[in-house]
Amino acid sequence: MANFLKSITKIFTRRRNRQLACTMHLSDPNHVHTDACFVEIAALSVIELFQSQGCKSCPPALPTIHKAIDNATNSLLLTYDVTYWDNADWKDTFGRSAWDARQRAYVTKWGRTGIFTPQVVVDGVADGVGARQGEVSDIIARARDMGNQMAWSIGIDRFGEELFIKSDRSEAETHDIVVVSYDPRSQIVKVGKGTNKGKKMPYRNLVSDVQKIGEWRGGEVKVELPQFGQDKMERVVLVQGQQGGPVVSALKV
Repeated sequence: MANFLKSITKIFTRRRNRQLACTMHLSDPNHVHTDACFVEIAALSVIELFQSQGCKSCPPALPTIHKAIDNATNSLLLTYDVTYWDNADWKDTFGRSAWDARQRAYVTKWGRTGIFTPQVVVDGVADGVGARQGEVSDIIARARDMGNQMAWSIGIDRFGEELFIKSDRSEAETHDIVVVSYDPRSQIVKVGKGTNKGKKMPYRNLVSDVQKIGEWRGGEVKVELPQFGQDKMERVVLVQGQQGGPVVSALKV
């Protein structure tokens, strides 16, 4: 265990903009290191998509958003259906008021007075509609640039059923440690009534639960993973500033 902790300490104290890997062609057994063989490995980008079956703009925009995320390096899509477009004719079959609150926390943190769908939020720091060609890539690039400008580093690793969070910042404002559960299966819902009657809504990585399991205030933290049982959900752990703060580290578990 001591050796394990030493190894992750070395990994976690690397700055985000120094995450490099040495690449070698499989057919070259006599590889010699040069500057050209080092490439940057991007940290996992958490892409949150807020949408609604009652949003007229969502059905035509989602294929473009999904395709862009499919082409993004080391990224994870999380889909949340909000309820504020619901009406008497049609209520979103996946909508939850908790996801309304999550989206509102972001826009409130950014000092805005309006809210919209679809909305793509990357790492809790950069956002946009995402419907235009190249827009999702731009949002991801802006978020990663902001992450690279952090003056400190943080990382997560898993050992058995324990999570180890390590940072070279000894004291920090409180961050939540949360587990997000999501359904990795692709789904399609045909809207029965309302604005989008007859239209099909595609779904990827639909979030079913966000569970807080601890807090991080700097330095090292060890947290036990909950017992999830046998289900078809996949999960990611986020270390995130409270009340719509940035996602400073993420790990699929």
